Amino acid sequence: MKYLKNLALFVALCMVLSTVPVIANAAAANNIGALTAAADDEDTAATAEPTDTPDVDVTPEPSDEPDATSTPDATEKPDTSTEPDATSTPEVSANPDATADPNATATPVPTATAGTRYNITVDPNSLSTIKTYVNSTAANSALKGARVRVKARAARGYNYTRVYYKYDTDSIYEISTTVSESVDNYIEMPASDIVICAEVAEMSDQQLYRSAQQQYNDVTANLNTYTSRYINNSSTYDAADIREMRTLINDAKNLLPQLKDEYTYFNGLIRDDLVTEYSRNDVTSIQSELDEITDQIDELIERMGGNNQDGTYEIQVNVSHGGRVVFQGAVEATVNATTANASDYFTNVAYGYALTLKFSSTTGYTLSNVRINNRNVSLSGSTLSISAANIENYVVDGVMLISANFVYGNSGYTGTTYSGSGSSGSTTYNNPYYGNVLGDGTSATAVPTDAQNGGTQSSAFTDLADVEWAIPSINALSSLGIINGMGDGRFEPQSHVTREQFAKMIVGVMGYSVDQSATTEFSDDMGDWYTPYIAAAAANGIITGRPDGTFGVGDDITRQDIAVIIYRTQDSPATEAHQFPDSGSISDYAVDAVSYLYNSGIAGGDDQGNFNPVNPATRAEAAKMLYGLYISLGR
Repeated sequence: MKYLKNLALFVALCMVLSTVPVIANAAAANNIGALTAAADDEDTAATAEPTDTPDVDVTPEPSDEPDATSTPDATEKPDTSTEPDATSTPEVSANPDATADPNATATPVPTATAGTRYNITVDPNSLSTIKTYVNSTAANSALKGARVRVKARAARGYNYTRVYYKYDTDSIYEISTTVSESVDNYIEMPASDIVICAEVAEMSDQQLYRSAQQQYNDVTANLNTYTSRYINNSSTYDAADIREMRTLINDAKNLLPQLKDEYTYFNGLIRDDLVTEYSRNDVTSIQSELDEITDQIDELIERMGGNNQDGTYEIQVNVSHGGRVVFQGAVEATVNATTANASDYFTNVAYGYALTLKFSSTTGYTLSNVRINNRNVSLSGSTLSISAANIENYVVDGVMLISANFVYGNSGYTGTTYSGSGSSGSTTYNNPYYGNVLGDGTSATAVPTDAQNGGTQSSAFTDLADVEWAIPSINALSSLGIINGMGDGRFEPQSHVTREQFAKMIVGVMGYSVDQSATTEFSDDMGDWYTPYIAAAAANGIITGRPDGTFGVGDDITRQDIAVIIYRTQDSPATEAHQFPDSGSISDYAVDAVSYLYNSGIAGGDDQGNFNPVNPATRAEAAKMLYGLYISLGR
């Protein structure tokens, strides 16, 4: 009996042991079915034969850390109780898509900070507008290290005294501490949210006047740029965008005269100490209205392709013998032409940085002119400063082409050789000291007889074929240092002459004394290179300006105004009236002057006999009349 009981226990034990693998395998199969992409139905897994064991151990001990570099088999399920290593691929989903690539989880997931964008907030200020951009696109957040452009503009009538950003009480970084109406700088985004703040102060009356005057000049220049870049290339852009731009440009042009009237009147109030808050508002309201239009133009330009402010451009510079150009800001370099002509170029120059050019000449030489992309530019003394915001206005097709021309000023200089019927053979003559233009009283050397007689001349300029009638005058005045070429052997005879340019020319012909520190009372005289010459002309009574108190800086001079100025140099003598076919177009104030120029042989009419009094004078025409005056002076 005891034997039978023992036998029964042994059989029972064997039965229990034989079921353990089945239960264990069934449990593992159920887990795989729930958590892997390729599992079978639970019922099927539950009936799996004990011999259908997985290729790898599915129940590793907690100490068996999974290999971080291995690709798990589709049927593999690590023990969920084991904490994965930091380098292992995290589980994406408890129920991944059955069609997913089993190897997809091998790609590392970026760390949490790699794509973090940090917020950019502007501290509210009713007297300040601040916008931020990343890659020319408006943005209120950025990645760490991103180059963020900060554009700020104070309300009209106010200046910034400080613009900065902060991200905790101990971390404050200056963006600008310069007193100005606007700020356009770049910052590097820190690994933190930031707040941009601004401090402003009300402008003085004089500052407001200069602000309005500067806005007038800047908008005028920008509208010309937009017309040249977009309107004159309208086929490149969408027709609707071009129509909108034309409308906006016309709206701005209609406001410009109003702005000029306001700031001119305001200047009178300043002189009479009659400024009120209402008169200040009259100026700032026009300024703000013009801002709205120019902002719309800027937005339109962005839609049309933007202005590449975050791209790069190339600088090419040519300097004639006799001087040097020092670059500061976006480029740090010196182009030295003190012993011979010099050229250089700089590639991948970044937008968003100001550029300053400083010009200096060697002994005996004088800076003649500076041109950028074949257009004359004005200097402040011997310096050209271009703000970061205005760089794009000096770049055409990705290139800023700079030409600096210096002329020799010693009387021992051997100039152009003339040959013609006026004398036998050729005549070589000395270039007079350039000081007669600078006002040191040195008289000009006489022009060769053959040039006076209008003989055929070999010219240093290569573009005078269409103005043969002006070649003797151009060459003679060039030799006198009164007029200069535009570089590369060009004179550009058909280009117009501005009023300030003519002031310098007439002062040079007359040999008036020039005080380089002189100032004028003209409201649009910004104290630039032309101021001493305008002052000299005004002091000698040949230029009086306009009734509104302006000189007309930047405006083309008309043929009849040249006639009036020349007439005044001769003390406005009595003259016999001459009738041109278009005499009815001559302004009353210029009738006698035009007749005088005709009667004295200084100027005549065109092929039809017309004087064309209100036409802008070309460089060739101005040279012809100036040289006629020079000859009449018996020099």
